[in-house]
Amino acid sequence: MKRIALSLLLLAVILVPASLFAASAGAVRGKVLGPDDKPLAGVLVQLRNDITGFKQDVATAADGSFSFNNIPYNPYELHVDVQGFQPSHLAVDVHSPVPVDETITLKVSGVSELINVTAEPPAAQLETDNSQSHIDIDKSYIAKAPAAVASRAMEQIVTSTPGFAKDENGRFHFQGAHSQSEYVIDGQTISDQTGVTFSNSIDPGIAQGIEIIYGNVPAEFGEKVGAVINLTTKSGLGAGAPKTEVVAGGSKFGTSEAGASMAGGSQTFGYFGSINGSKSDRFLDPVNFDNLHNHGDTYRGFLRLDTQAPDSKSSFRFTALLGETHRDVPNTFTQEAAGQSERVRSADQNFNLGWQSILSQTSVLELVAFGRFSKFKLSGTPQDTPVIVASDRTLNNYGFAPAFNWTNANNEVKIGLNLKRYPIRETFSFGITDPGLNDPSVPESFNPNLAPFDLTRGGHLFVFNGRDTGSYNAAYIQDNIKFGNLTANLGVRYDRNSLPLSESDVEPRLGAAWFIPSTKTVFRASYNKVLYTPEFENILFSSSAEAAALAPPAVKDSQALGGGDLLVHSERQTALTVGLQQALGGRVRFDVDYWRRRSRFAGDQDQFENTGIVFPLAFRAGHFDGWDARLDLAKTAGFRGFISLGHVHAEYVPPLTGGLFLDAGAVDTLTGGPFLIDHDQKLQAQGALSYDFGDSGVWVATNVRYDSGLVTGADVASLLADPDNAFAAPYIKEHSGTDLDPNRVQPRTIVDLSLGSDLVSYHIPLSLQADLLNATNKKGVYNILSTFGGTHVIPPRMLAVRVRYTF
Repeated sequence: MKRIALSLLLLAVILVPASLFAASAGAVRGKVLGPDDKPLAGVLVQLRNDITGFKQDVATAADGSFSFNNIPYNPYELHVDVQGFQPSHLAVDVHSPVPVDETITLKVSGVSELINVTAEPPAAQLETDNSQSHIDIDKSYIAKAPAAVASRAMEQIVTSTPGFAKDENGRFHFQGAHSQSEYVIDGQTISDQTGVTFSNSIDPGIAQGIEIIYGNVPAEFGEKVGAVINLTTKSGLGAGAPKTEVVAGGSKFGTSEAGASMAGGSQTFGYFGSINGSKSDRFLDPVNFDNLHNHGDTYRGFLRLDTQAPDSKSSFRFTALLGETHRDVPNTFTQEAAGQSERVRSADQNFNLGWQSILSQTSVLELVAFGRFSKFKLSGTPQDTPVIVASDRTLNNYGFAPAFNWTNANNEVKIGLNLKRYPIRETFSFGITDPGLNDPSVPESFNPNLAPFDLTRGGHLFVFNGRDTGSYNAAYIQDNIKFGNLTANLGVRYDRNSLPLSESDVEPRLGAAWFIPSTKTVFRASYNKVLYTPEFENILFSSSAEAAALAPPAVKDSQALGGGDLLVHSERQTALTVGLQQALGGRVRFDVDYWRRRSRFAGDQDQFENTGIVFPLAFRAGHFDGWDARLDLAKTAGFRGFISLGHVHAEYVPPLTGGLFLDAGAVDTLTGGPFLIDHDQKLQAQGALSYDFGDSGVWVATNVRYDSGLVTGADVASLLADPDNAFAAPYIKEHSGTDLDPNRVQPRTIVDLSLGSDLVSYHIPLSLQADLLNATNKKGVYNILSTFGGTHVIPPRMLAVRVRYTF
């Protein structure tokens, strides 16, 4: 199958003419003219957004022309400040692949004249025609984000968005959902889980910018759009002579990383590539503070090639993203004493071809062809306890995504398709190695359906082998219609998914934004209907009769548990959001939203005996509501920062289908009433503030994260009787323990401090950074005995340093 997919990609290269920028990026082009309307050469033009920190400079050519390519969607300012002329500051908005063309005519500056500023917005730029809730993260913040390993900091960066609750190993829950979020990299949707537990984290260093959409997701996005993490990757187009950067860093627990990147190119050809590797003896968030059996190594590579016709009317892009991880599965105390040594090897390859043709000043045609190939293998040893387990699976997809864009003064129309195939292969086996796990002498916990696989009593291994190919096809149309200060964001999408069963839906995506210039306020409201595809990790086994046959008789006999329906359904959700964006003075922007989501077949997963192997499932319903707030400070007197806040109420309604529940106690979980799931959290907050010491290149920053505590089903008494989890007893905040008032993990506040120096101003192409992570050495846990994740502890205080050299 992989050979077929690669052949299709090669065929696309042959058939498609020269071609594409990312579907998430646009271009700003134009000319700078003098008072006599003659072109001015060598004039410095700056494109910038002071909220995100984006800043890029180009010099005009002999004909006065300038071009900014690969620009993430956002509002910007064009600055032209030339001695002898009045400064010109022009507002431009990049939100489609149709290039923005501007002609800037400079006027001679007079001694007594007032400076004429053309359409100059405040630095706290408002998005006056957009009903989406989203934030934008520029490469300037990405490069300095505090982390023990910079190339594995993607999840740390993403969770700075309002509404994201942090969990172990980079997992996060957004607005009460489990993993209904996706990455979109240069127009390629990656909807399987990319966290290091399942695959390989994406290196944020490849990003030119990251847009995170968390309210009113446009119709062009599908599959898992609880939040869309939209990456525009770096390009070397127009970068000039080759520029190489090397980086090295290290921190506690034998943690180190090294990498290199190179970029360069002309206006017709560009290249950007990077490689990096890291290792650590605390690779994952361990299951106890002793950090047992937890070494890992990871390797990543990225390449992007761009070509563009001399007239800039057609362009072609090829990207390749490769990753591999070798790691341990962390041990509990009991497993360490038994000599358990489970190992995981995961690998992924992403290939993306894009073609773009500018048909006219108002229309653009795009085509993206893509393939993703992901492998996961967990190997056990005879000493493993309480089960010996093995998993070997592949999760691939490939397809095409054509789109047509058309704009005029009042409309921005996009029409497109997404055609995908999902070939999946799964092998899963286990055998019981602890005689106490399914003891026949304890009738209340004994499951006779597990007895054949009890290796301590003469049983044999359970083995599952499955293979299937699903399809996912979608079509959409969307239009942004402007009526003065009112903008209607209208779209509709049709999705059809065939795995593990055939399901389809028509999904309106409707929103409106109303701008009040006098108060600098944007009101927004939206209604979305969404079909989420299930988690595809182990979907074949989770939906199989073989999995159902392992459940205890009490579970199998309860037809309240889905009425015998084994298949994991796609989640169907409706979402309502209302909010506003407000400029506070000229340097501060405030966003706030209230959201409400209702779903059928609410998706989640359960973990198999602390192995990290998970099985998807779907509850009958889910009720979610909450609020998000964000305050952004544009650079002011050397300061820049943000504060994100979020509250999430997440209520799930049994029964469910799918998953793998082996003990009789699961009946209570599966047949009880509505309950708060472990995605529910009263408050999560994150803030960052940085200060630049003038033009010295020296800067300081702090990053503070507060989590009020996720839900846990554990209690202090049961933990104290558990030798593997007794250490977690002090980290429980006990409530009544009922379904709607459960116990919780204790709140925690984590403070990171950073100090850096960019020596470019001293003609030394070197930057240094030191991060003191968890500066107060706060001890805490993400979760405790979660059915869906287990127990994991947060990192202790660590000093991390990195050095970056450019030549």
